Parts: sequence; C-alpha cells; structure tokens
Amino acid sequence: MARLFSMILAIGLMLGASLSAQNVSGDWELSINGPEGVITATAQLKQDGEKLTGTISSPQGSADMTGTMKGKAMSLSFSMQGPQGPLDIKVDGEVEGDSMKGVLDFGMGMADFTAKKK
Repeated sequence: MARLFSMILAIGLMLGASLSAQNVSGDWELSINGPEGVITATAQLKQDGEKLTGTISSPQGSADMTGTMKGKAMSLSFSMQGPQGPLDIKVDGEVEGDSMKGVLDFGMGMADFTAKKK
C-alpha cells in the first residue's frame, strides 16, 4: 500500500511540475512604460530548459538577450546604445500563459512592461 501511494504521489508531482512550467519560446509584443512615454517593442525568445536566449527590437535598435526561466519567473539581460553610451538593461518578469509583466532596470531608472505572445 505504501508503495502504491508513493507511486501515485510521484506521478502527481511530475504532472504538477509539467503543468506549472512555462515555455516562453516564440514572438512577443511588448509595451514599455518608459520615462518619455510608451515604447513598443518585439522580442523573439527561445527556451531550452531554464535557459533563455533571444532578440529584442525597438525604435532604439535591436539587441541579443540571455537569461533564465524558473517556474513563472523570467530574468533577461541585454545591452543597447543609449544617448550617453551603452546601457546594460536587466529585465525581471512573471509569465502567465501567453502574457507577461515585469520591470526593466536601465541602471539609472526603471520602467514597467507588459507583453503578449503573438
């Protein structure tokens, strides 16, 4: 009986883990509430386990991104050319199905964002 209970518990844990895992691979449309107003951008993401890679494109240019996906928590970083030189940008967000929300940290300020999967 204990063995049967252990097997059922293990199967339940595996199913629960697979159902809660997010896969963010694909194309995303972002709306960033920047200091000078709303900025629209697109991101193409590829997920391999917890590893994330991709590209972000906005009116300010394009950049390659790297990061991680753990459960619903997403973390990315990239560099873009700003008015006074390169900006290292960190992105922290939470994914729920085909939408995400979070914050971009520009080092000298922050902006919140929302995104929808295309």
